[in-house]
Amino acid sequence: MRLDDRALARLTAALAEVKRSEGRKVPRDALAKLGDALPPGVGMTIDFSAAETLGHPIVVLRPVSAGTDPGLAELTAREREVAGFLATGLRNKDIALALGISLATVKDHVHRILTKTGVDSRTAIAALWNSSGAPSAKP
Repeated sequence: MRLDDRALARLTAALAEVKRSEGRKVPRDALAKLGDALPPGVGMTIDFSAAETLGHPIVVLRPVSAGTDPGLAELTAREREVAGFLATGLRNKDIALALGISLATVKDHVHRILTKTGVDSRTAIAALWNSSGAPSAKP
């Protein structure tokens, strides 16, 4: 993945605005500008906790597959399986049986999916999954 000079300049300016927060909460508009600075097909992860050790956050850019929602791209293979089952409307207990894992593990996966995607409900996970074009899981 290679960024052109204009995209790199926009990204650098947006990152500078985020860096000015100096340990305080990063303003939402600064994060929005950072997201807007990304060219199509590029996702980003920011590790703000690295600033405690390194003095600055770690920013990782990565290609995002076409048709994949950036929030879904963050999910592990198992979390994607669970999200696919959620999209079919299965309960946690049924997902656990289908995958051969414990109910507590399914609950952990659902919590991580909610956190990574930034949505606030199982229904929102299903909507996000279905709108991405990803195939739903078959129990």
